[in-house]
Amino acid sequence: MTEFSVIIPVFNAESCLEQTTQKIVEAMDLMNKPYEIILIDDGSRDHSWEKIKQLKNTYSTVKGIRLNKNYGQHNVMLCGLNNCNGNYIITIDDDLEQNPKDIEQLYKIIIDKKIDVVYGIPAHVKKSFTRRLLTFVYKFTSRIENKNADKGSSFRIFTSKMKDNVVNHTGSLFFLDEILLWYTNKVDYHKVQYAPSQKKQSGYSYNALFDLSLRISSISSTMPLRIVRTLGFYIFIASFVLAGVFIARKFMFKVPMGYTSLIVAILFSTGIITFSLGIIGEYLGNLIALSNKKPAYFIHEKI
Repeated sequence: MTEFSVIIPVFNAESCLEQTTQKIVEAMDLMNKPYEIILIDDGSRDHSWEKIKQLKNTYSTVKGIRLNKNYGQHNVMLCGLNNCNGNYIITIDDDLEQNPKDIEQLYKIIIDKKIDVVYGIPAHVKKSFTRRLLTFVYKFTSRIENKNADKGSSFRIFTSKMKDNVVNHTGSLFFLDEILLWYTNKVDYHKVQYAPSQKKQSGYSYNALFDLSLRISSISSTMPLRIVRTLGFYIFIASFVLAGVFIARKFMFKVPMGYTSLIVAILFSTGIITFSLGIIGEYLGNLIALSNKKPAYFIHEKI
């Protein structure tokens, strides 16, 4: 029996993948339990796949999967879950931002507390202002649906029972943390030290982060609708206050409402209608993708 399956999404990680794998092997060997390491090349544009083949020849515990194109980190996770055998599944990044030695801490927590999922969250976050702002917006909207939805990270351990539930989710729309929370509230969060990424460039551009946020919101059945409802409420309050201001100005300063009030009314109504149509359009696009049975991933090569 394999105790641990370590799933690592790989994207343009040629420069640091060997060091990452070596440190993971060292950490897993110290735990003295059977394990496997699954390296999944998510359509890298460098020589990551050649590096994975070298590591496969070096370490007997390493398995390699190469996807046909770039499907994104969470679809890579789905591929890994469908190809692993461990009693506990560990996911970790390919850039040594997370320390593999902390895996033992997460394992001890999930065993001692008898829970389903443990996240290793950063004790200190070092990101640019723009990324912190985007992260704040994403987390704020996520909490509308689930108060714990914004607390996770890509460094996690969960049970094979949770894996079995997750892999039942089919289709190309897949976000691991969202689906895990569908099945359990036995979740813990453990702070660990994160190091600077060893990659020269992040795998997530700003466009990719925005696209991921849209995909996450559309997986949930109610979150986009709650966002529309919340936004509509605040716009209603703002319109009410603004209307009071214009009425007060009319009686106190004899200022005609006319053109200005008409423009304000049009802007508010057009804004909320446009936003609502955008959410509806996102839903329709995803329904079309699901009805066409668009695959979540396609394996190009497996060793």
